[in-house]
Amino acid sequence: MPKMDETLEKIIVKSAKKYFGGKALFIGEGGSIGVIPMLAKAFPEAQFFISGISGPGSNEHGPNESLYISAAKKITCCLAEIISFNL
Repeated sequence: MPKMDETLEKIIVKSAKKYFGGKALFIGEGGSIGVIPMLAKAFPEAQFFISGISGPGSNEHGPNESLYISAAKKITCCLAEIISFNL
């Protein structure tokens, strides 16, 4: 993946602070979402923003997976600001 555009990083940080009251968390997972390497190969200069939320003690994609509506609303607001920002 290309290095994240500084402007994109700033808008992510700004929206995380605005809606969550704290810092954005950037984690490199390394291929856990199978389609991402294909997209990166097809669009080598593209900026990708992949996000997810889950509750404490959740079991991702399993019977005990949890989703807090309040967190879903906040991440939706963050995403709206990020994708509406014109880089």
